[in-house]
Amino acid sequence: MGKKILVITDFDSVGSGYKHVCTPLFTKLAEMGHDIKVAGMMYRGEENWFPFSVIPAQNVQEAVGICTNLIQLWEPDIVLVALDLPIQKNLYNKLAPMFTRKKDDTRPSIKYIAITPLENGPLTMSWAIPLFQMDAVFFISELGKREAEKVGLSNVEHLRVGIDTASWHPATPEEKFKLRDGLGIPQDAFVILTVADNQERKNLWAGVRATSLLKKVLNKPIRYVLVTRMENPYGWNLKDLVITEGVKDECIFFERGMSNKDLWGLYAASDVYLQPSKAEGLGLPVLDAMACGVPVVATDTGALHELLEDNRGILCPVAYSFTDVWGNSTRDMIDTIKLSDRLFNISGKTLEPDVDKSLEYVRERNWDAPAKHFDGVIRKLFNE
Repeated sequence: MGKKILVITDFDSVGSGYKHVCTPLFTKLAEMGHDIKVAGMMYRGEENWFPFSVIPAQNVQEAVGICTNLIQLWEPDIVLVALDLPIQKNLYNKLAPMFTRKKDDTRPSIKYIAITPLENGPLTMSWAIPLFQMDAVFFISELGKREAEKVGLSNVEHLRVGIDTASWHPATPEEKFKLRDGLGIPQDAFVILTVADNQERKNLWAGVRATSLLKKVLNKPIRYVLVTRMENPYGWNLKDLVITEGVKDECIFFERGMSNKDLWGLYAASDVYLQPSKAEGLGLPVLDAMACGVPVVATDTGALHELLEDNRGILCPVAYSFTDVWGNSTRDMIDTIKLSDRLFNISGKTLEPDVDKSLEYVRERNWDAPAKHFDGVIRKLFNE
């Protein structure tokens, strides 16, 4: 018997990793018979064909209000929160008191489930304490599950995020030629792509600096393509940055939020994908690049290690690490000199990750297995 699942998550159609994780998962769960209603933060009522309901909420406060009403009126079996760890803590404290049943109430208690990333270890106790009280916690990387188990959590699972390998697929040489021609990129250029928000953790500066260093030694044109949020007031002034680093003509910017078809075209036109993050809870664009058959270079940090180990990509060493104020987690600064060296060697084909192995890895990551895993945990919670 399917369950009523009430969800709070970020459902912004522009740049939300949660939407990309939750949409296929909830679609599969709905096909299994579960009834799902989502309080979708930043969802603007765009037309959709989801087999579940999405109620627009501008912010966390509105989402909590929606859930408060639905807990009373709809009587869900499960409340599921798919958000970052600090928000998990705050929402649990607000929602958990609503789950208390009166002594004469014979209905099963509402179960509380979290889906969340851990950008890097360690999982500090202040963030872990509310997780102990939840019925199940799904981390989207093995790193998150492992760090949670280190602090004594036993209710943790690894939700192995799936990839749409129909939308994200390798390009033919003819397609690559036409795409570069349409983008105005020289056919002999070495093209680097990064898809990441313009914020501190993504470390876009390192990609620009590595491009600047590479320009001095590479005897061919370079293009660094960045899909990001140009006007983020808390990010870099990218227009000034590329001038300062001397790569204004080498950098091409696209605003995030483009269609999957257009974004696939950028992957297909690229020679290498670069993820210079200081920490990473998973790295969906890395998985997309792997599915497109594009070699990946990334910081050896967070969940990027498990994605690219065993020569599925190139893990670049860090210059130094430090403790961040965001959860006292570790931040790893990529070594930009070694990064530029690796990019140089990839351009000359003297360093090559095993693209066939990375393709095999992502093609095994469909959504059937994680949906069955999630459904199995639900059944266990209700002793079914």
